[in-house]
Amino acid sequence: MTVLVPYDGSEQAQFALDAAADKFPDRTPVLLHVLEPYADHTEAGGHGSEQTDRARDDAQELLDEAVDAVEGTAETAIRYGRPVHEIIRYIEENPVDRVVIGSHGREGAERLLLGSVAETVVRRSPVPVTVVRQQLIDAGSPDHVLVPFDGSQESRRALTHAIEEYPDTELTVLYVTYPTTEGSLPGPVPSGDNADQSDDESGDVLDIAEQTAAEAGREIETDTISGDPSRAIVSYAEDELVDHIVMGSHGRDGLTRLLLGSVAETVVRRAPTSVTVVR
Repeated sequence: MTVLVPYDGSEQAQFALDAAADKFPDRTPVLLHVLEPYADHTEAGGHGSEQTDRARDDAQELLDEAVDAVEGTAETAIRYGRPVHEIIRYIEENPVDRVVIGSHGREGAERLLLGSVAETVVRRSPVPVTVVRQQLIDAGSPDHVLVPFDGSQESRRALTHAIEEYPDTELTVLYVTYPTTEGSLPGPVPSGDNADQSDDESGDVLDIAEQTAAEAGREIETDTISGDPSRAIVSYAEDELVDHIVMGSHGRDGLTRLLLGSVAETVVRRAPTSVTVVR
């Protein structure tokens, strides 16, 4: 497994590097630094400049310092261009199996890991992406992992991923319901016949989750709440002191869809904890 860590020297990037080293101690992480274009220069046609050479030297020094602080070994890479484009291009051109990225990066013209970059990487990456939001306090697996689940293939893969990655961790599978009519926005909590229909659907979806877990020999907790999916997932993670969220990048189409790409991106942006998005 090759673990890619986009790195700009920011606190959040360091959190990501620490998390990657802790989670994958037997893997050699690749630290990728992207030099952003500046106004008075372009490398089109392969032409360099003294300023570019100096920027590359500074970047390599930054990466070397990070490598020295990592227990074990690490590789480094430097690319020139727009961060999102170069990160995705590196993933596509190299045997990367996982991306671990900080939620935000440095302030200023050379910033790399702005929230919009992390969200776009989540949306475009062909491999699972973990967005790290907080400093690693205790080594080892999180105590409580939340898996938003809607019965789709993507959410099943997310649950399987969580089961495999966290074999000794409490897993809670969460189904979010919200009533809609075709083309409408989420409405109030259902009542009467609509509530019965919602309960039936919730039970069917969670049955799929329990069957998936049983096939893997795992026990899981399940829960259902109603509301806007992204807000409900974030609120649940806050209220239940969740340590990590594992979710699919997309979910079912139709009136009860849960894990649309926009939902995954919103959870990445607003969650109080780190999030892994699985394809």
